[in-house]
Amino acid sequence: MHKTQYSLRTDLNNGIIEIPAPAELNVQVRNLVMKTSKGKTLAAGEMIAEHPSKLGGAYHTPLSGKVVKVNYHNLTIKCDGGEEAVAPVDIASMGPGKELLRSLQDLGIGVAPLSGAEILVINGLNPEPGVSVAEQLLKGERELLEDGLKLVKKFIVPVKTVLAVAEGAPYKLAGSETQTVKPKYPNSLDALVVKAVTGKEFPSNTKVISVMDLYHIGRIARTGLPMTHTVMTIIGNNYRVPLGTPIRHIIDHLGMSVEPHDKVVLGGPFRGEAVYSLDEGVKKGDYGLFVVPAGSFPPVEDAACINCGECVLFCPGRIQANLIARYVEFERFEMAEKHGLNSCFECGLCAFNCVARKPLLQYIRFAKAQLKARGEKA
Repeated sequence: MHKTQYSLRTDLNNGIIEIPAPAELNVQVRNLVMKTSKGKTLAAGEMIAEHPSKLGGAYHTPLSGKVVKVNYHNLTIKCDGGEEAVAPVDIASMGPGKELLRSLQDLGIGVAPLSGAEILVINGLNPEPGVSVAEQLLKGERELLEDGLKLVKKFIVPVKTVLAVAEGAPYKLAGSETQTVKPKYPNSLDALVVKAVTGKEFPSNTKVISVMDLYHIGRIARTGLPMTHTVMTIIGNNYRVPLGTPIRHIIDHLGMSVEPHDKVVLGGPFRGEAVYSLDEGVKKGDYGLFVVPAGSFPPVEDAACINCGECVLFCPGRIQANLIARYVEFERFEMAEKHGLNSCFECGLCAFNCVARKPLLQYIRFAKAQLKARGEKA
């Protein structure tokens, strides 16, 4: 495979472009704790659901409108174009205690990384090939990132803060030193960035946070308003997209072509997931949108493993994805866990390089979800 397919370098031609508001939002609410109901009229920024985890962030509507449908998977809001919005929270007046932590959660931020550590690593590498969101934020949103860093430091209180960027990149953040990393996937994975910075695997005295998360924290610190959008790379540019925006709306607005049997992927080419419908809405953590034309790659199929070992050779976690997938096929999830399931970074390199075209990453994600549902995850 040509080496440029693993390159994390990108060309930034424009700033962040706004995607116009859609007429309807489809917010994925599966496994969330609902805080609204069908028929309710919502102001922009109003909470619609909480995360079931004690450390997870809440979900909000980016636009005002009326809830017209609620089911296990989605909440649909008919947008009315109104200007009514929630009042901002006075984040600046809060000290680094439970009140501030809870406020950040209520405004949409997952707070799991916000606890004390000696070293804070800011992952400033683009997450996947073809995605330039991290570099775009470092170039154009430096002040917001620095606001976010100040707030994060209130909780972590690091002795040393390091911004990891691609070799040759000029980006810096006040309050941190800069270290360069070779911009080749999967070097952008958090675990590998931490190792590049500290020289250690999973050091207990280190916390890592992405520039994407830092950006959202910075916006909240400055405005006091909840997280209601994401920034995504689409056909070479970066767009600010309201959460819940249907993919169909984005494709139509940008004049993109989707033919029968094409795959539309939210995320990146290695870790992204193909959508089941163009009415599916954009979610937190979606940083890219790609259309993969039919026939571009050999189809993924549930074929037998040919024991070529390519998945093992490419695995940065040094696990045997082929063996784990075999256990998952027979629902031996505990054996998959025993053989390194939870050491998987979910980089997607195993499936990308599988000669037999087995859905190895999907098997791994399925096994993790099953163990989590059973309460057996290590």
